[in-house]
Amino acid sequence: MGSIFQTRTFAAASPAAASIVPVAGLARAFPRTASVWRKPCITLRKPVSNGLSLLSRPTVLLRYFPRLAAGYRGQAAVNELAMSITDNLTVADAWVGEGELNIPDAQGEELHALAPNRIESGFRYSLSYSVTDLRILEDHTRK
Repeated sequence: MGSIFQTRTFAAASPAAASIVPVAGLARAFPRTASVWRKPCITLRKPVSNGLSLLSRPTVLLRYFPRLAAGYRGQAAVNELAMSITDNLTVADAWVGEGELNIPDAQGEELHALAPNRIESGFRYSLSYSVTDLRILEDHTRK
């Protein structure tokens, strides 16, 4: 648990791109649950000629928002599995190499159970896109 803030932008232009300000920070009040900054985390080897080729899988997410009104707190206002429908996809400065991810066993946390069995590659790229719609795959709110 902690907070991460980033005030730098990336090369992919978008309406949401931040101004170029070289500042970033991390504040941590609890034991670290995920670590990708242990050296080396990504060793970049070569540029990727077609950055869009890295994004061949859909973006699927769980949208969950609990109700906050008294008497309804055990019910979800939104609880759905959704796939993002995107537009204006831009990938810039894509590189590929070897990657490393360390998710340590932290007391009171179960995140380490999601650690990958293997990592085939590491990537670095700038990305921008607009979410223009969502395809609801499963709606758990009505169940």
